Amino acid sequence: MSERLVLVLAERDYLYGVGDLTLRVQIVEVEDPITYDDEPWYYVHGVQLAREGREVGARVVVVRGRRLTGAGIEL
Repeated sequence: MSERLVLVLAERDYLYGVGDLTLRVQIVEVEDPITYDDEPWYYVHGVQLAREGREVGARVVVVRGRRLTGAGIEL
C-alpha cells in the first residue's frame, strides 16, 4: 500500500474519536477484524494530519471496512 493514501474519515466511520479525521494511511491490519454494528472494522495505522496538512502525529484507529474498500483498499 502506498504511504501516500490519505483518508478523510467522518466520525461515523472510525471508533473512539470526535469529528472528522484526516489520516495518511501506512498499514491496514487485514487479519482478525473486529465486528461492530454487524460489520467488520479494521485497525489502521497512519499519521494524523491537521486541516492545513501539518503532521499531528502517529495514530492507530479502528475503521469501518466498507469505508476502506470504498477508498480502494483491498481487504
